Amino acid sequence: MIVVQIHSGLGNQLFMYAAARALADKLGTGLYLDVDNDCRNGVNNGSYVGHSFQLDRFNIRADYPGQVEGEAKTNSTIGFYSAVKSRLKENDFVRQTARLFRRYGVDPAQLLMKASGQERRFFKEARGDWGYKPDLMSLPDDSILRGCFFSFRYFDHLRAQLLEDLMLKEPLSAASQAMESRMRSAESVSIHVRRGDIVTDPEYRSWYEGILTEDYYRNAVYYFRERLKDPEFFVFSDDIDWVKSALKLPGRLTYVDHNDAAHGYEDLVLMSRCKHNVTAGFSSFSWWGAYLNRHPEKVVVRTRRMNALDHMNHPDDFFLPDWVIVDS
Repeated sequence: MIVVQIHSGLGNQLFMYAAARALADKLGTGLYLDVDNDCRNGVNNGSYVGHSFQLDRFNIRADYPGQVEGEAKTNSTIGFYSAVKSRLKENDFVRQTARLFRRYGVDPAQLLMKASGQERRFFKEARGDWGYKPDLMSLPDDSILRGCFFSFRYFDHLRAQLLEDLMLKEPLSAASQAMESRMRSAESVSIHVRRGDIVTDPEYRSWYEGILTEDYYRNAVYYFRERLKDPEFFVFSDDIDWVKSALKLPGRLTYVDHNDAAHGYEDLVLMSRCKHNVTAGFSSFSWWGAYLNRHPEKVVVRTRRMNALDHMNHPDDFFLPDWVIVDS
């Protein structure tokens, strides 16, 4: 069985799932999602509220916390690591200590694997080192993965299967179904405007400096208006009130504002129901909205750079080759 540690928001969770699922499929083995406790509970860490686990809304092929069978499988397969972790991860002191260790570059999971003599089975992607790493796909069974794995190269060969895995278990809400119907009948283009931590956190803000500009979104709108007959732009954002008041775009706009953060998975699915997509640079959320779009003639617009910082900029690994570059 392959174990992947799940954390962060839904877009990141999807990259983690897809890369780990590709490895598990290659090995003909199962997959277990080791969901970070903060991710499971939306814990307030002082500066932010942790994202919620939303992969369970999809028809994924994996076990995860809350499934008794999955917990038992992992404890028997991974042994020392999961046996210890499953007993300690609910302990507040242990969680706080683990977070402190990670802040200084020490991963508690790696220490557990080293103590059990299985360190070679622990694959950790360094934070910020987000280029494609082919060695990941050469790992043996019973490996544990920690990272973001922001590259289509890990799993694009399995896209048809992933499209099935990432169908919702339950129907969309009535409001989302009504919006979906409008998207299907229009020359629909989704626009994702990311705000949140890239506004409030100086580090994240530096990643997007000069990339997600008003000019980028305006140029993207012009791009589609020149090529489509009467396009309708469906705008998504984690700060939709700001977008309505501050981002002036030259087009026919519909603001998708009926879903809260707990129903972000519905927004992601609605993005994929549009015929075309405007992504938000290094946003895994809008990346998946575009990737899951099944429209045969879709056009996806992207920023030129993935990240403003050179050592984190791997656009050829992150963006699909046929996505269209629009300058900021």
